[in-house]
Parts: sequence; structure tokens; C-alpha cells
Amino acid sequence: MTSATRLQHPPTPAYSSPLPSTPPTDWVAVLTPLFAEIDKRSRHAAREEYAKLLAEQAAEADEADRNDQVLTVAEAATLLGIRPQSAYEWIKAGKLQAFRIGRTVRLKRGQVLAALQAQTQADGRRKYARCATTKSPR
Repeated sequence: MTSATRLQHPPTPAYSSPLPSTPPTDWVAVLTPLFAEIDKRSRHAAREEYAKLLAEQAAEADEADRNDQVLTVAEAATLLGIRPQSAYEWIKAGKLQAFRIGRTVRLKRGQVLAALQAQTQADGRRKYARCATTKSPR
């Protein structure tokens, strides 16, 4: 086969631009709607992020308020699943932090929950929980 019988393809240009060959004469008219759409979408995204941030802050404040609640020993014992007398023993042993208001002993809910988490083992069982056994009738 000779070079004369081969099909000749037209030469391809080194660079073919995807842009039109003649640029628009009024760039402002072309770019203004584009910038407006970008501005609209960025403002919308910023509003969504701000709303999420406010919701997270409100949830954290609500949790902090709940953890600052003052509980009686009976309420703390119920939350821990122990008897009130055991709660007094835990306070005396230093497992729970308590304070007195007059003659009554009070505990902060956050500290009670921290003690509950500290006594929970990795398998989900609690170290000092009551046994859930049923008593047989005599």
C-alpha cells in the first residue's frame, strides 16, 4: 500500500476551545445572573448552617439545664436503680457527690448520671445494681 492510496484526514487543530469563537460583547449581562444565583445558593446554605448551629446550641443548653437539676436522694436512687440507703452509703464512700441544703441532702443530676456511667461495665451490666430475682412464695 502506498502513501497515495491511504485516506487523508484533515489536520486537527492543536487546541479546540469549547467557548464560542466570538465572545459576548456584554459580559455584565452574562455574568450578573450567574453571580445572583451563586449568591442566592450561598445565602441559603449559610442560613441552613446557622439554623443547625442554633439547634445544637439549644440542645446543649437544655442538656446543661437538665444536668444542673437538683435531686433528692430518693430521686437519685431511683435514677441509679438502687435503694435510698445505698445512695447514702455511696455518698459516704465518695462514689456520689452531694451537698446539704439545711438538713436535707441533695445531688446534681449530671453527677448522678456520671456515677451511673462510671459503674456501667463494658458489657452493659452495672457493678452495683440490684439482682432481678423473684422471691418464691412460702
